[in-house]
Amino acid sequence: MPKVSVIIPVYNGAATIGRALASAFAQTFTDYEVVVVNDGSTDATSSVLAGYGDRIRVVTQANRGLPAARNSGIRASSGEYVAFIDDDDEWLPQMLERCAAVLDEDAECGLVYAGALKVDLAGRPMPDQGSENDDIDSPTMEQMLARPWVVVPSRVMVRRTILDRCEGFDERCVVACEDVFFLLRARECGYFRRVPEILVRKSTRPLYPKALKREQAGELLVRLVRERYGASAAGFIRGYRQARMRVMKHTARILMEEGRPRDARRCLARVIAYQPASPKAYRRYLRTFLPVRAIRATSNSEDSEA
Repeated sequence: MPKVSVIIPVYNGAATIGRALASAFAQTFTDYEVVVVNDGSTDATSSVLAGYGDRIRVVTQANRGLPAARNSGIRASSGEYVAFIDDDDEWLPQMLERCAAVLDEDAECGLVYAGALKVDLAGRPMPDQGSENDDIDSPTMEQMLARPWVVVPSRVMVRRTILDRCEGFDERCVVACEDVFFLLRARECGYFRRVPEILVRKSTRPLYPKALKREQAGELLVRLVRERYGASAAGFIRGYRQARMRVMKHTARILMEEGRPRDARRCLARVIAYQPASPKAYRRYLRTFLPVRAIRATSNSEDSEA
């Protein structure tokens, strides 16, 4: 039985899956297996995966979304520890070695996560590398419910016993937010530790339309968190909605700069939903109906309201 199971969910990732697999095969830690879950891909993903032969185990299923794909990979794997990597991300060579060492040394630790460098689709570092979690090495449950605490799965290695106890990823979160809810439930079962080194290159895709699609998933997350944790999650819910509002504002600003007022309007409608009593929210929305030339002429005024 391998020490670590590497789970890679992929949907239409023929162009990117090779990069993730190459980073897995380049690990200094060698006691692992690789399970790739082809989640109903309609591109050449199947052919690409077939080229790896017995170096990987492939699970093929109808498209059911990321949480179901990860859960299928968990069930098909056998390692004591489980590490996740998305098909468009990359690990640095010591990712598995450093994370497994923490779990080996600390039997009470349920999950370990590494630092990440955010890159665009061309592999260039993004200008904003900040994280609101940088000041927390081992969050308490109270801290995780006081404000949103986000660590993407590509940064995570977790004990299988923890996955069994928290029942993996919630498959109701089909579109997004499954990772946030998973971390909360995993923290109920054991504490976390952080490896401070940057060991992951996390790909960042354009915000639109991804950010807008996440809105419905975000409201589902709020409902699930409220049902599970009640009043103790008030800070989390408030902070999560504030963060979503900021994303919608930022996305709308980018779309306006690109001359796409109709798309910006959709994002600003969500800002109004978050801030129904804000005059600025309505002014931003109404500006999207102006001619493009007039929008550009008032862009400085818009920036001062952000």
